[in-house]
Amino acid sequence: MNKQYKVGDLAPSNEKAITHGLDLCYECGKKLGKNPLHFEVNTGWEIIIPGSNDKDSQGCFPIGQTCANKFEPNLLIKLGA
Repeated sequence: MNKQYKVGDLAPSNEKAITHGLDLCYECGKKLGKNPLHFEVNTGWEIIIPGSNDKDSQGCFPIGQTCANKFEPNLLIKLGA
């Protein structure tokens, strides 16, 4: 199965998650579980490899376990791990 999100793609940006904080999935807007994964974006809101030290990084944003299946595995990290 081809993944929907790859390096350089525009990242998901669910309006509900943007408006109400980081406890919601940035793909679907549903409440996150206890161990969400995160994706990292640059200033153009394009997905980058986490920790790639991109000088234009805007940080990491949460994604729920179900929506994580839409990402290539190397694009997701667990923060604090």
